[in-house]
Amino acid sequence: MLRGAPQGSVLGPYLFSLYVHPLLDLLNSFAGVTADMYADDPSIIVKGQSREDAIPTANMVLKKLHAWSQENGLANNPSKCEAAWFTLSTHTESDYDREGKWPLVVAGCQTPVMTMGASRTTKLLGMDLDPQLTLNVAATKQCAATSQRISQLRCIAHKEAGPSPHDLRTFVIGYGASKLRYGSERIWAVATDSAKNEMQKTYATLARIVSGVPSTVDPESALLEANMPPLRVLCLRARLSIFENTRACQTDWMRRPPPEPPPRAGFRISPLPRDELYAFVDAYTKDYGISESSPREERFFRSSIPPWFAASAHRVIIGVELPMDHSITKRS
Repeated sequence: MLRGAPQGSVLGPYLFSLYVHPLLDLLNSFAGVTADMYADDPSIIVKGQSREDAIPTANMVLKKLHAWSQENGLANNPSKCEAAWFTLSTHTESDYDREGKWPLVVAGCQTPVMTMGASRTTKLLGMDLDPQLTLNVAATKQCAATSQRISQLRCIAHKEAGPSPHDLRTFVIGYGASKLRYGSERIWAVATDSAKNEMQKTYATLARIVSGVPSTVDPESALLEANMPPLRVLCLRARLSIFENTRACQTDWMRRPPPEPPPRAGFRISPLPRDELYAFVDAYTKDYGISESSPREERFFRSSIPPWFAASAHRVIIGVELPMDHSITKRS
């Protein structure tokens, strides 16, 4: 294989991410532009006061993207590119570009920009986005997709010929609830109460399949009988996990050096002034008769590289070469 990354493997997306990492650095270098990538799906966010400000910047970024792809042997697929105009305003007249003054061009092909009131929606990693980012459309479509799987799960949920309750619960959570909960931590933050209630009703139907109770049983009892936590608890738990990961990235926890041991008694936490430190060292060397010409042992580490500095790990030398006295090993 001369180029490309193997598909269907765990290592493939990682190798591809390493290869295209300079592209993200290039796109994020522009003012008002934020770029991110999940596997081979890039997402570019351009901020602007109006379409007249945002579209020219987006076209410039897309030209840089196309040029970088050609230089590095990658091909862009304009047919899979989608664009959306998100705004806090509820007015729709200014969102449309009826005269075609501000077209969005990707690799020589014009891409339509989804605005408020459009018949189609834009998808990001399988989630439908609406112009006001309420994610109600995503919640409705995921409930509909889960309902199709519920019909399939009911076909195998037989008390005598079907699987055991434990296996059925595992299968329902893995096949049915996973479809409903995809992106639920994001949906739960901005969706309306009607969309959340629809998701909870669908989740309660999955619990009734696991427990085998009739449809007249209330959702709380069905969840308790199926030993399944409520959907709102799962969504809040997932949102907390996202918050912790985001905070860890912002505070640089992943690359922080290991914590120092607690200070001893009489340990001075605040740093010493340089003059005071030099005076202390001079007095110490004078008391013990140490001069500049005194013999010194060779340093164990040849370079002062901290253990958490991975970029210079190849320069670290562990230990020193000591001369061996072969007379000790000779037999008499």
